Amino acid sequence: MDFSIEELSMNAWPSLQTILYDGWVIRMSDGYGNRVNSVNPIYPSKIKLEEKLDYCDELFTRHKLLTTYKLIGCEEHRAIEDKLEKMNYQKIHETSIQVCDIHQAHNDYEGIITGDDFCEPWIDSVAEFNHIEEKYIPVFRKILANIAVDKIVVHKEIGNEIVGCGYGAIQNNYAGVFDIVVKEDQRGKGYGREIVETILSRAAERGAGRSYLQVMINNLAALHLYAKLGYREIYRYWYRKKY
Repeated sequence: MDFSIEELSMNAWPSLQTILYDGWVIRMSDGYGNRVNSVNPIYPSKIKLEEKLDYCDELFTRHKLLTTYKLIGCEEHRAIEDKLEKMNYQKIHETSIQVCDIHQAHNDYEGIITGDDFCEPWIDSVAEFNHIEEKYIPVFRKILANIAVDKIVVHKEIGNEIVGCGYGAIQNNYAGVFDIVVKEDQRGKGYGREIVETILSRAAERGAGRSYLQVMINNLAALHLYAKLGYREIYRYWYRKKY
C-alpha cells in the first residue's frame, strides 16, 4: 500500500514526541487525541510482532498513556489487526481518508479571513467549538506551533464574531484539510463549505493540484458535504486501543 497520505497527515498534525522503531512511527502528545498518541505501522519491519507489541505497551504505560494503534484496512496491517483483536484491543473511531482533484479556484465569500499562521482568535475559537478540555489546550497550542509545512488558516466572521474555522496544510502538491469546525448555533448554513472551498482556492493559487482529508464515518453531514465537493474515499483507518 502507498502510505504517502499518512506521511503528509503526520507532518500536517505533528506529535510532541516521535520515536521511530523498526518501521513504526510512535507518536505521543500527553494524551491529547488518538492521532498524536498512537503507534503508526508505516514501513517494513524485521523485529517479531510480539516483541514490538510488548515494547510499545511498556512505552505507553511508562508515559501514562493507553496503548493505541492506528491501523489501515490493508494487507500490511492484517497480522497486527488480528493479533490486537485477539488481545481485546477495542476498535474505535473508524475514519475515511478521501481525496479530490482541485479543478479551479472558488469565488470569495463574505466574512472569510485567510492567513498563513494561527492567530489567537482562531486558536481560541477552535478550542471552544471543539470543546477541548482546559488541561489539553497547552498541548493543542504546542502542536500548532510545531507545524512546519506551509499553512492556509481560515475563519468565517459574522458581525466581528468568528463562527467557523479551518486549516490547510500544503505539501507535495497536496492540500490537506483539517479542523473544519463551525459554532454549534451556526451550523447548517453552508459556512463549512465556504471554509473548505476557500482552503482549496488558496491551495490552487500555491500550485496544489490535489486535496485530502480525514472524516469519521459516523459524521454524515461532513460526508455529504465532502461528496458534493468531489472527495472520494481511498481507504479507511481506525484505532485499536487498550483500555
